[in-house]
Amino acid sequence: MNGRYPRSDESIKIKKKIPFRPFVVFILFSFLLITCAGANSTMELKVGIYPNEPLISQDKNGIPVGLYADILGSIAIKEGWELEYIPGTLNQNYERLDNGSIDILPAVPYIPEMEQRYLLTSEAVYTDWGIVYTYRGSGINSMNDLNEKRIAHVDDLFYENFNTSPGNSNSNYSFISAGSYVEIFELLDNREVDAGIIPRSYGEVHEDQFELQKIPFVISPTDMVFALSYYTDSEIARQIDADISQMITENGTIHYMQDNTAEEDTENNLSTWESPSWLKFSVGIGGGLLLIFVILSLTLRNKVEEKTYELNSKNRELEVEIRERKIAEEKLKQYSLDLKTSNELKDLFTDILRHDLINPATVIKGYVEFLIEVEEESRKKEALEAIERNNKKLIELIENAAHLAKLENTDEMTFETFDLKDIIEDVINHLEPKLEEKDMTITFNPTGNYPADVNTTIEDVFSNIISNAIKYSPTGSNIYVSVKDVDDAWKILISDEGEGIPDAEKPFIFDRFKRAHKVNIKGTGIGLAIVKRIVDLHEGSVDVLDRDDRKGTTFRVTLQKTKI
Repeated sequence: MNGRYPRSDESIKIKKKIPFRPFVVFILFSFLLITCAGANSTMELKVGIYPNEPLISQDKNGIPVGLYADILGSIAIKEGWELEYIPGTLNQNYERLDNGSIDILPAVPYIPEMEQRYLLTSEAVYTDWGIVYTYRGSGINSMNDLNEKRIAHVDDLFYENFNTSPGNSNSNYSFISAGSYVEIFELLDNREVDAGIIPRSYGEVHEDQFELQKIPFVISPTDMVFALSYYTDSEIARQIDADISQMITENGTIHYMQDNTAEEDTENNLSTWESPSWLKFSVGIGGGLLLIFVILSLTLRNKVEEKTYELNSKNRELEVEIRERKIAEEKLKQYSLDLKTSNELKDLFTDILRHDLINPATVIKGYVEFLIEVEEESRKKEALEAIERNNKKLIELIENAAHLAKLENTDEMTFETFDLKDIIEDVINHLEPKLEEKDMTITFNPTGNYPADVNTTIEDVFSNIISNAIKYSPTGSNIYVSVKDVDDAWKILISDEGEGIPDAEKPFIFDRFKRAHKVNIKGTGIGLAIVKRIVDLHEGSVDVLDRDDRKGTTFRVTLQKTKI
């Protein structure tokens, strides 16, 4: 009621000499107009619900529960929507979306088939994928061990993609259809099947209830979004995306939960009950009369009581604010200690992970190189060369990920004075074999020396950017490198003659594992994230521009000159 009725200290301030009857009539008439106008302004939306815990389902009382139910409920409260949940199977809800009998269906995979049939939101709340489980002691440790094994499944996206995967064309599986995911877990627990395909979302919640293990194999990672019928206003999809975007915190998590469980249960129960318009109208009249009574009662207080109340209220507010600040300071101190410990553990984990992954990859590299040398059959040699290429890519990914993790936990660097001209020329000489492979040239005509206080890691910045330019540029093209003197900084421009980067993708290319949509181009998606981090540690900047004179992309790196 605090949002609709004035506090007592505010109501005292409105004490005026106003004629009694006209004042009462005016207040009552205005309140009734507002109440009647807002009685039917709420948008009503029908939402399909089906069993897919923990993303979306119903509890034993028929109340919608799950990640997507909570998020949609939070958005509905903010936007003033009234949600009516329509239960059914997944296929029934797809049909309802087709004919417009429901407006929204949560937790729908973002795949081309769905994009053609429905209006999909673009903000992904959760990414799901299929996981293959087996019982402990089954002897199944890889996909090759599944040949001629019994595999339980539900007719879902992950089963379809697993069954039609090109790598499974030569395998002989015995598929057993189950009615639910819990039935698959029970069949595995009773050893009536050898393996089962379970979504990650369901498995993470229920896997501890059974003696099972996972096979290291990921099936069809898919973003789960909201689907809307084409009969529904498309503005609703845009509003859902905007609200979800505001819920996403800096570390990528979703913040939407209420302060406590009791309040959530109360809001969920209220959201399932539609109050009749006559009740809203009656409550409005009663509230208006109560408001008038409170205002008239408060106007009878004298000035001494008003000032006394105001002073007491300010004192209480100050006391509360002081307590809250002390609590916040203690929490910040504890958070700082926890963060320091977490960073130390993260460094240790990164070192261990890199060591444990690099060692077997290096062994594979040695044996594959040996087998390539001794193998004479061309078909087997091609297969070994494919293994060698992918193993090199794996080693590069491990090294880059470990490098980025180290950089992200680094706040300070040691700097020395180097000539950027020498660094750039060393990078170009190092990349000369790649340039010759594609019959490309690099134009770099320094006009002097470019001294700057940098760390040796700055070489990785130019190496990554020029390597990308070679990858994404056509054969026989040229790459242009230049350094401009701008006030107290050097601006290094690296331009290629490739296809360029769409404007929509430019804000994200420096994020981890984000790559522009390039076809048949190999890479880890970490290189530009490393570039951004190193430049930030140098208190510089890096951005990407379109070329003015021709098609292509220009990366601009700004570094401070050596301070004299």
